[in-house]
Amino acid sequence: MQQPPANYRPPAAPPPRQGYRPAPRKPARAVARVQLPETLRVARAKPRIYSIGDKPWASDTEFVVTLYPGLPDSAIDAFIADYGLDLIERTRIKLLDQVVLKLRYSEDMSPRDVLDMATDIRVFRAQPDYFYYPSSGRQSPASVPYAGLQYAFDRLGLEQNGAEANRLEASGEGVRLAVIDSGIRSDHPALTGAVALRFTAFEPTGEAQLVPEHGTAVASIIAAQNGMRGMARDVSLLSAQVFQANAQGNMVADSFDIVRGIDWAVQQGADILNLSFAGGRDDLLELALHKASEKGVVLIAAAGNEGAEAPVAFPAAYAPVIAVTATDEEDALYVFANQGDDVELAAPGVDILVAAGKNGFALQSGTSMATAYISGAVALLLQKEPDLSVEEIKQRLSGSALDLGPQGRDPLFGYGRLDVSRALAGGESD
Repeated sequence: MQQPPANYRPPAAPPPRQGYRPAPRKPARAVARVQLPETLRVARAKPRIYSIGDKPWASDTEFVVTLYPGLPDSAIDAFIADYGLDLIERTRIKLLDQVVLKLRYSEDMSPRDVLDMATDIRVFRAQPDYFYYPSSGRQSPASVPYAGLQYAFDRLGLEQNGAEANRLEASGEGVRLAVIDSGIRSDHPALTGAVALRFTAFEPTGEAQLVPEHGTAVASIIAAQNGMRGMARDVSLLSAQVFQANAQGNMVADSFDIVRGIDWAVQQGADILNLSFAGGRDDLLELALHKASEKGVVLIAAAGNEGAEAPVAFPAAYAPVIAVTATDEEDALYVFANQGDDVELAAPGVDILVAAGKNGFALQSGTSMATAYISGAVALLLQKEPDLSVEEIKQRLSGSALDLGPQGRDPLFGYGRLDVSRALAGGESD
């Protein structure tokens, strides 16, 4: 963990400020907020690195401040009061041993005010509150009966009737897998009893915006019990609900809530984090994921669905994370998949059978779906060999993959499409 400056001591009261007095709060003005200096991490004007269509890359009204470890509550309260900050929410992230504040931009914040705050000895980092979006495409109703629709098991080296999985005695039992997403429907028959623990970042008053469709679809690929086959039917699912619908109807989560969900999952003993969402670079999220990886948690994320011209999205592009792309029934690359050197593995992600609605099923496409298959495969692997390290798991998955593109790792398929049976058997690809 990065340490505070050598001369830093947690203050019992706010340190003296040379002539600084917070300006009296002024009524909101009808003019645009002052443009913040681009050199400051808190500035909202920083150009976006990763684009998600026409969706915003970060909040226009909120930002996030992370404070140094060891600050008592009195010092935190004093920091907020010092600058007259409009606090929305605060949380202590155990994974980082730091307090994180979600704050509202004030119309009367001058560049000098922002500079004073961002360079305050108590501030570890100030940054925009970045947005992330689920990495899945449109879905269409599945025809009945569903037999034959789960081609992924054939592609992954597991027969649809489950005989191969039974032979390998792998079902994910004893493994904890956290789905950091929009929540998981407890009343869908495909997932009855599959969720062991739940976390939500939202107050009950926000239920109108809580739409657990994406998280339910992802969870069904991993651990479906009825109506369809899940990759690891006996895994213990941890549901971290951090996404909700915004005013435009888009599912979105911000830095603050995603890190809270990750912290909760790690504290609950998660072995795997499924991160089926995409966005831009985020220092707070990156640090949290590095800390989780150091604790032995396997991180698996979607490469993104913005097409061949888009680089691999974050968090998939971070070094500790397995970046997953999607393929179809013929092992062709998903047409909307992001591409780049950070792609690590491929898995089926086109026309995938998922749980939908309260009791239905649908076909859905996206790197989100492929990510869920990789997560389920890791659960099977950890059940059989619980002492494998994160790096050993990565090597097992990449070494057993079927090379689909140019020889070796490439920007389309990474190391290739996962072969689960070969990974479980500990073999190398031919």
